[in-house]
Amino acid sequence: MSLRQSMAGLHTWGGLLPSWLLFVIFFAGSIACFDKELERWMRPALHEPSSHGMTVDQVRDAMLAKAPDAHAIWIRPPSEREPFYWAGYEPADESAFVRFALDPVTGEPMPETVGGLFFFTLHYDLNAGMVGMYIVAIAAMLMLVALISGIIIHRRIFKDFFTLRPDANGQRAWLDAHNLFGVVGLPFHLLIAYTGLAIFVVFYMPAGIQRAYDGDAEEFFHDVMGAYSREDVKQPAPPPMSLDRLVADAQRRWGGKETGWISVHHPADAAAVVDIRRYDRSGIVDFQWTFSYDAATGELLHEQKPYSPGYQSYAWLTNLHMAQFGGQIVRALYLLLGLMGCAMLVAGLQVWLRKREARGGYGIGLVRALNGAVVGGLPVASLGLLYGNRLLPAGIAERASAETWVFVGVWLLVAGWAVLRRNSGKVARDVLVVVAVLALGLPLLNALLTPQGSLLATLARGDWDMAGIDLVLLASGVLCGLFAWRRSQPQVAKAPRVRRRLAEENA
Repeated sequence: MSLRQSMAGLHTWGGLLPSWLLFVIFFAGSIACFDKELERWMRPALHEPSSHGMTVDQVRDAMLAKAPDAHAIWIRPPSEREPFYWAGYEPADESAFVRFALDPVTGEPMPETVGGLFFFTLHYDLNAGMVGMYIVAIAAMLMLVALISGIIIHRRIFKDFFTLRPDANGQRAWLDAHNLFGVVGLPFHLLIAYTGLAIFVVFYMPAGIQRAYDGDAEEFFHDVMGAYSREDVKQPAPPPMSLDRLVADAQRRWGGKETGWISVHHPADAAAVVDIRRYDRSGIVDFQWTFSYDAATGELLHEQKPYSPGYQSYAWLTNLHMAQFGGQIVRALYLLLGLMGCAMLVAGLQVWLRKREARGGYGIGLVRALNGAVVGGLPVASLGLLYGNRLLPAGIAERASAETWVFVGVWLLVAGWAVLRRNSGKVARDVLVVVAVLALGLPLLNALLTPQGSLLATLARGDWDMAGIDLVLLASGVLCGLFAWRRSQPQVAKAPRVRRRLAEENA
């Protein structure tokens, strides 16, 4: 067996087995490129631009009123993409971080929502914590294997870049599509798989941290970033210095750049420390130039030094993956290439399925069911989440959890239906119809329930971040409707053609 034949088998099975998981990761990651815009869309109080009347001091006081014995409090001032305060605290027992998004008008916490962060978390750990993170890592490694083996077997890489025959017989057309999307997105897919693994390398390869830091990853990052800390002295804190004055001092020192996170550590103690970070997205690496102050006197205790070359490289790889640079054009490009990755996976699954349907084999029903459950279920569930965001009452308890349950419930319904109808041949068409109806209906529902965030209103005031979401929904609905109509047309059998077999078809 030649190398290419060996790689063809590896490419087929190494790519097939994690395909459904990779589809979830790619789909969620693509949407997460615009997580902050989606966060705004999911919070009606933010639809109309408004200036925030609260000062940093007022936000600090509000947090300390909620948690006077907090281990630390955190404040994120409004920014261009997030025109509201994020604030939260780490409880005294250092349990789960409690966070709030503050209404720009009232200063009160806004109704809960999972927001755009839901898709970001789904992308990197499937909303399953450390276990999910390891599962995603295994999928990313298998993706690298599939990409490299695909390069080896794909000797016509440049010729097939211009080859797409949608009217060819089923397997051939899907293989053309798989090759096209794979070749166009190849550099991006290699980049995203490698950098995705690099981001969490300390958790995947923890031996060094276990040896040098007794497994304390936080302490490791504290050292490599050159951060400052001071232990508490168990004495009551004197009246604190104004945070607004400290922010103004930090901005003067770093030349007027935007302020990132502000944190106050052990605020009720005499040794309380205020950290103020810079926020700068002008380059790929965001050097969070941090000043540490004594919370009571305002004395500058520490100035963070530039990152070491090692951490600079790590930060470069991390931010390259997260697309938090270059503005909306870069994020739109990442979104497009991420969706191309989804299309590549779907086409690859169809190649596998069409080949086995022609010659028979095991696993056809399972692959059909998983295609309907995952490839069809995830987009429908995502739209269901947005419907839940609009329809759930603002004041219900655990509202964010309720949105998540809407997402899970819709996904389970579609999955169950896809399993039952796996051999009907109509699952894909019906899913396309459902997606089209939901996507076209969502902007209408948005206009009815939140007139200030309707498409007409956002277009009228030139708010393209908000209008873009409704426009993408409408475009997706129209596209899915056209695909559904095409799949409902009678299929015309085509005469078979004699052609050369490709190595990737032999697996």
